[in-house]
Amino acid sequence: KRAPAFYPSEAGLAYVALARRDHKGALERFDRVLQKSGQYAPALVGKGQVLLALKREGEALASFEAAVAADPSLTEVKQRIEVLAFRRVQDDLTRARRAAEAGRLEEARDGYQRAIAGSPESAFLYRDLGAVERRLGDTDSALARFRKAVELDPTDGRSLVQIGEILEERADFEGSIAAY
Repeated sequence: KRAPAFYPSEAGLAYVALARRDHKGALERFDRVLQKSGQYAPALVGKGQVLLALKREGEALASFEAAVAADPSLTEVKQRIEVLAFRRVQDDLTRARRAAEAGRLEEARDGYQRAIAGSPESAFLYRDLGAVERRLGDTDSALARFRKAVELDPTDGRSLVQIGEILEERADFEGSIAAY
């Protein structure tokens, strides 16, 4: 009350609200703190915790990432970011596979692209996206995806077969034989 501009005290009250499971109140208080000091790591972490409690994982992830950018020593928060990022990739992959199975190919493509953004070194994601793009008739993109999958995993036989088939369809028999 004596120093209303002292935002750490507001952050403390926000944590009290969080402990009482007053998520709306906690979020409002953390937002007020962040309006005064957008890089205040304790408020960013607290806001992330509230957003997780509210099942708003994407926003929580962004808040945690901002906290780590403000204070790189937050190792526990870094671990939480990794877990949330992994969950996001899993969710994107599950949605993409379901969409592909249901024939919603544009939706499947979008899901695979989001999954790749979260895990760009996963060869199977490129292979699965290539299969969807091939079904969409976008063989140029499909070929590029299969090649990326093989670049990441040279033992990916399924992608090599897909490359061979596409090249065979294009009458590139030497390339097709090399892929097979």
